[in-house]
This record gives sequence, structure tokens and C-alpha cells, in this order.
Amino acid sequence: MIRVGRWADYDLYDCPDCGAGFCDPFTNPGPEYYEHKSDLYAVSVSETTDPMSFEYDEALALLRRELGSGARLLDVGCGSGGFLHRARAAGFSVSGLDFNSARANALKSRGFEVFHGGLPEFARGAQPASFDAITIFQVVEHLDDPLAWLGSAKSLLKPGGLLVVGVPNRGRTFDPFKDPSIADVDMPPHHLTRWSAAALANLLARGSFTVIECRPLGYPLPMLQLILKNSLRLGLAVKALNVDQLRHAPEGGSSPGARAALVRSLVSVKQSLIEAAAWAAYPLFRAAYAAFGWQGVVLFAAARKSPGLDNTDDGTYP
Repeated sequence: MIRVGRWADYDLYDCPDCGAGFCDPFTNPGPEYYEHKSDLYAVSVSETTDPMSFEYDEALALLRRELGSGARLLDVGCGSGGFLHRARAAGFSVSGLDFNSARANALKSRGFEVFHGGLPEFARGAQPASFDAITIFQVVEHLDDPLAWLGSAKSLLKPGGLLVVGVPNRGRTFDPFKDPSIADVDMPPHHLTRWSAAALANLLARGSFTVIECRPLGYPLPMLQLILKNSLRLGLAVKALNVDQLRHAPEGGSSPGARAALVRSLVSVKQSLIEAAAWAAYPLFRAAYAAFGWQGVVLFAAARKSPGLDNTDDGTYP
């Protein structure tokens, strides 16, 4: 293992053999961490506005080809329900699983079958070989025991069942997390591992899955807008959010309320200009992406449980 840096209280390492990155200490912070990360894990239920909808579209296209409607599907880390809504509308029989109890309850109130907890715990009490497909979007990078989770997924899948995984791509050409205000999103304790396509395919093989595909996805329009926004920061958003700074403005200046309203207006104008610029530039951006071999922000992998295959690597990861 090669030490490549340090972040907060964590040493960062790369595995030269498989290309994965990981941290030490290598420990998930637990469900309470996610329960209280309301900035990233809002309780609101999402039907159409989930920012990761582009990987959901890829997954649904694959599942339609391989399984057809009516197949039973479990979405692990279902979050605000963006994929559950899409999959149910596409004719799949859907269930969800999430660490966040508030999110799980919110989805239950919308008529979804959603369970609270982690996949290994859920699998111990569930009927084996009961799902045609399991999807795990933006979850694996949080885990300190990914092989155990893959073993649980394998036990829940029918022979020939499909596992679909999405993780951040460490080889992405443009990084939406470079902005200092959100850099910790892709660092421990939030993300414990970093994945290349080769590393993710290797993990799935160690979990006794036959890899169908493992590739980076492109940059959808909302992601391009985010990259432009972070590249053109003027400090306005920070000022708009830190209203306390405005409330304690020196006497004799403009009123805090007026200043706050002005800052918010400027932020809104800036955001509108960025969205318009991204929309206009998007066709050219897509052409350049294809021509220059740029890598997208997300890795998308699909793998199949082979009938009778049960030789999961029982070792730890990495």
C-alpha cells in the first residue's frame, strides 16, 4: 500500500495492485452520522429532481433489457426515493433499504416498502434468493466492509440476478468537489474508499459476480452547471448563507436585511447566468467529452450472480 496524503485525522492510501484508494482508520462513522447530515441527506421525498437521475436512467435501461417489467428489485441506500419512483413507474416491483430512519418513514408514507438499516442485517432476516435485481447507488464508497455487503446482495439475488452499482469515479476529468466548501464530501469519514473502473470490477469479481460492464458515465447538464458554479465562485453564496455576518454589520451602514436581500439577488442572477451558459455550451461539451476521452464523475457497473456460484472472497477490503 502506498501512502498518498492525509485528510483531517485520516491517512490516505492507494493500492498499487487494484487501483482503489482507502483511508486509515477505515471505519464507517455509523448510522447516527447520516441521520444528522441534513445538508446532504434531506428527508424530503424526491420524484423527479434527484441529482443522480442520470445513473438511474442507465440502470433502468439495463434492467428493462435484461429483466423486463414486473421483476422484483431492491434499492439499497434508497435515500429520498428518486430511483424507487422511477423504477415503480417503469413497472418494477420495488423495495428500498436505507440507514436514515426519517427518510425510510417518509417513503413509507408514500406507499413504498422501505426497510431501515444496513444490507447485511436485512439479509439475515430476509428470504434468500428473493430479488431479481439489487441496485446500490453511491453507497459502496461509504462502507468499511464492502465484501460483506456484496455477499449479502448475492444471498438475496435469484440465480442469474443482477447487481447494479454506482460510485464516484476517482479518475474523473472534471471534479465537482474541488470547491473547498464541499471538498469533504469525497473524503473520510464520509467516503472511505475511492474507485477506478478496474478496482470496482475487481471488487465485484471478488464478491463472486460476473461483470457485465463497468464504465464511467458522462457529465449530465446539472453536473456541468455544478462544475461551472464551483469554478466561478465569487463568495456570494457564502455571504448569502451566513446571514449572521450581515446581522452584525457596523452601525451606520446599510441595513442587514437590505444587504442580505441584495446578496441573495446577486446569487440568483449568477446562478441563472451559469445555467444558461451551461445549457448553451452543453452540445459542444458533449462532443469534446467523446473526442478527448474525458472521464465522467460516476462509475456505473452491472454484474450477474451466476447459478451455483458461491466462492465469495471472505477476506477484508482492501
